[in-house]
Parts: sequence; structure tokens; C-alpha cells
Amino acid sequence: MESNVLGLIPARGGSKGIPGKNIRELAGMPLIAHSIQAARDATAIDSVVVSTDDEEIAEVADSHGARVPFIRPSKLATDEAPTAPVITHTLETLHDVGEEYDAFMLLQPTSPLRTVTHIEEAYSLYEDSNADSVISVYPTCDTRWERTPQGAKQLNYTDAAKRRQDRDPEYVINGAIYVTNVDQFLQTEETITGTTKLYEMAERESVDIDTPFDLWLAEQILMGWESYD
Repeated sequence: MESNVLGLIPARGGSKGIPGKNIRELAGMPLIAHSIQAARDATAIDSVVVSTDDEEIAEVADSHGARVPFIRPSKLATDEAPTAPVITHTLETLHDVGEEYDAFMLLQPTSPLRTVTHIEEAYSLYEDSNADSVISVYPTCDTRWERTPQGAKQLNYTDAAKRRQDRDPEYVINGAIYVTNVDQFLQTEETITGTTKLYEMAERESVDIDTPFDLWLAEQILMGWESYD
């Protein structure tokens, strides 16, 4: 049986790092529009919904073809609000008007370099592997450290003495794509749940917009800055 898949783009207002971040222009269109366009073009997704507390974001999202069937409650749009209750609110609100989904794809609007191809491939991995969830990642061989009262402590790599190119890669979640089975999510309230598979993206495709520099970097990549490689 063919699954019914929700593409969910959570986009609250009130960004502090970049005021109006989700609707700031990037390569000729609002930041959120990049995610909406990729989601609408993806055959894996049946409906693209934006969850926002902000009327201006809602208008921009609607004008670029996303559905905005509700305004998110302010209690789910604070700096401290986790993502899981936002997803639950969306699923329950849509359920109340007769919409049921087997899986959802959470697509953060701050990942504008995620393409329709990435979405399709990640969903194919979810389906073909019978996973409960899929998360997008990028590989790294960098050694990570933390500060402790006793001094610096290495966080990963038992083989840190090896040359960087000889180490086995680890993976960093880039936040671009989460594919999750709805039943599993409702049981656990976790986007990463049950049997989870990793969908690998390149580091340059994994830019997450949080600072003005991130916005500048994404613009250079989208506009074809070949020297970035």
C-alpha cells in the first residue's frame, strides 16, 4: 500500500541571530521558499504544510505554494520550545480535519541547500530499508574536544593518533531531513526512533542558516561559487 507522507516545515518568527530569518532573501527568494519548492517538487511528499506562529511567514509560505492551515500557538513558538510538540500539534490538528499520514518528513527551512533529489533519496532509503526513521548527516573525521575542570578532553576517536584521512568517518546530523513513521513518533515523541538509517549529504550541502555568515555562505554556493571546493 502506498504511504501518505506529510512534508512539514516548521518556521517560527522571532529569530534573534538574523531578524526575520525565515523570510530573508537568499539567491532571489525568501529562505523558506527554497524548502517549500524542494518539498513541492518531491513526488515522495503528498502535502507540504508550514507550521508558524508568524502571519508574515504564513503569507510568504502560502504565496510560494505551501499550505498554512493553522497558526501555531505562541507557547509552541518560544526559544525554548522543542520540536516534538510542534510535530504533535500539526499531526493532531490535521487529524481533526480528516487528514491522516503514515510518515512525515521534517524539513527545516534553515537548510536551503537540501534539494528535491535529497528528499527523494532519503525517502527511498526509508521505504527500501523498512526503517522507522531516517536522518540526514554529513561525514567528518575531525577530532572533537570539550573543556573540563581538568583540562581539554577528547570526545571521539579511539584512533585519534591516526592521520585524518586514515580515520573511519563519524557523522554529524545536519538537520536538513528527518523521515519518521507517524505511529512510532506518536509512541515515542522522538523524530529519531526505532530502527534509524543515515542518509549522507555533502558538508557543503549541509549549511544550516543560523548567522549572517551562514546566509552569505549559502548564497555563494547557490550562486555557483566554484572556488568553494
